[in-house]
Amino acid sequence: MKKKSANKEQKGRGWILALSLELLASMLMGLILVWSNIERMDTTYFINMLQNEIREKQNLHAKLEVERGRLLSPRELKHHAEELGMKKPKAGHIRRMELR
Repeated sequence: MKKKSANKEQKGRGWILALSLELLASMLMGLILVWSNIERMDTTYFINMLQNEIREKQNLHAKLEVERGRLLSPRELKHHAEELGMKKPKAGHIRRMELR
């Protein structure tokens, strides 16, 4: 009789051990799932921030290209040259130098 009751106690303990291990594994998997979702959200946030920064820099680059084109236009260059007192050079004012 003692063998049967000892055998039943071992089966009962085995079932409790298996249940506790499954519970522990479930909790661990839940924590891993929550952690991975937090990491995914952080990564998405930083990707969105970088995409916005890229868009802003592209817009600024386009605006600066337009401004550069406007400032280098012949009309604008002539206007600034007149403001600074510059005039077209006369025939004898230009000297060419050779590089050696």
